[in-house]
Amino acid sequence: MDFVNILLFFVSLYIGWNIGANDAANCLGPSVGAGVLSIRKATFIIGVFVLLGGFLQGSRTINSVGTGIVDAGHMSSLIFLCALSGAAILKTFYTFRGVPVSTTHAVIGALVGVSLFAGVEVDWGFTGGMFLAWVLTPFSAAILSYLTYRIVAFALRDVKFYFLQKYLQILVICSGIFLAYALGANNVGNAMGFAVGKGILPVASAGLAGGFFMALGAITFSKRTMNTIGSGITELDSWMAFAAQAGAAMTVYILTMLAIPTSITTAAVGGVGGVGLVKGVATIDKEQVFKIIRGWILTPLMGGVFAILMFKILSGL
Repeated sequence: MDFVNILLFFVSLYIGWNIGANDAANCLGPSVGAGVLSIRKATFIIGVFVLLGGFLQGSRTINSVGTGIVDAGHMSSLIFLCALSGAAILKTFYTFRGVPVSTTHAVIGALVGVSLFAGVEVDWGFTGGMFLAWVLTPFSAAILSYLTYRIVAFALRDVKFYFLQKYLQILVICSGIFLAYALGANNVGNAMGFAVGKGILPVASAGLAGGFFMALGAITFSKRTMNTIGSGITELDSWMAFAAQAGAAMTVYILTMLAIPTSITTAAVGGVGGVGLVKGVATIDKEQVFKIIRGWILTPLMGGVFAILMFKILSGL
């Protein structure tokens, strides 16, 4: 293994840590905001199921990211390294600011940007399909979360209050576990896809390594974005936390089964926004929502810019 591939491997692991640190909040942030779980318990649960998702079903998006956008076999490892490094810089910046942004947007934007700059052919059909999925993800999550809230509230309308609260706590935790699993299965490709594409690791080992570092990021440094998702968009009760997590989880898992890497952040924010509509548009913090949306738009563009800068620096060296 040459030096560039060694660096690519370690940056891939760092991206995995960043996914856990920034995106784990999307899984049980609503539960923390609703007071169902403490941050410590939430991060431990997320860590376990992110690891399982990455190991058991991460192969779907690992292959998509590794070979679907560009021809990895004819691609310089340096370009992959620059793409991941640019995305890593951007994700680290937003993680320290406590702003949840999409790793998928950052990594794919970085890869497309540096590929175009280096004259590498991009599969626009596949990339365009991913872009469409990105656009639809928050709306799908919002609709599914809203419907989940209404359906489950109707089904449990005659349950006594004491038992209802017990059911709700179980539902909230289970929906968060499902979302954490979906995060691992879907987003491990963003971390390890390039390493697999260049033959550095087999798929199974990549899923395990990426899942482990995602879990490590969740446990060690997800508190900042956890607070933003938990209470920054709208005040949540247990009903709303469950529905928001369930809607986001269903959206991400369906796309995982279709081998489409998507943004757990847009799904989670869409889910929270969808249940926020239950209490009316006025209850949603529109300034916070616009701040997050601005980050979604800028993330792939800035990822590309940072990747190009890294390419100019490293290719000169």
